[in-house]
Amino acid sequence: MNNLSQVFQPRFINLDYFFAKFFELLDYLIWLLFKVVDWLSHQIFLSIALSSIFFICLIFVVINILRLRTRRKKHLSHFVTHEESPKERTVKWENIEKKILSDNPNDWREAIIAVDNLIDTIIQKIGYKEGESMTERLRSIEPSDFDSLKDVWEAHQIKIKIVKEGESYPLTQEEAKEVLEKYKKALKELKYI
Repeated sequence: MNNLSQVFQPRFINLDYFFAKFFELLDYLIWLLFKVVDWLSHQIFLSIALSSIFFICLIFVVINILRLRTRRKKHLSHFVTHEESPKERTVKWENIEKKILSDNPNDWREAIIAVDNLIDTIIQKIGYKEGESMTERLRSIEPSDFDSLKDVWEAHQIKIKIVKEGESYPLTQEEAKEVLEKYKKALKELKYI
């Protein structure tokens, strides 16, 4: 019992040692916290720097895409405006529209074929000469170069049916007007009308 009482006497417990270890641990945790914050600040700086570089590159790419599209449209309108006078183009377009308003289905077919040939001529003059047919030339055009490409493609498919099936193709005046509107949208984009 004597030995046991000696162990629990305060002279054998070194409180300074425990407090020193506690403060060493606390000091280490604070040092570790500062290291983590320092490391994160470098990572944040790096990520901000990389994000800024990528953002500047993105702006550069967008500006160049817009510049190319503008230049492309000027190029397209340049070819169209040097071909015929505005009066000639207006007369040609009004004749096509008159045929669509006719009661004769053959006039509708002629109008669709005429405007399809007109679009094909314009497409060739602006530089899309690859291919033997308008179908092949339309396939060579990038959708970003020609916003009305889908409409022209759909209208051209109806023109192909009209040519292949002739009078047996059941063309209604409403369908003919829809086809003409699709072509009209393309001609406006190409600054023909």
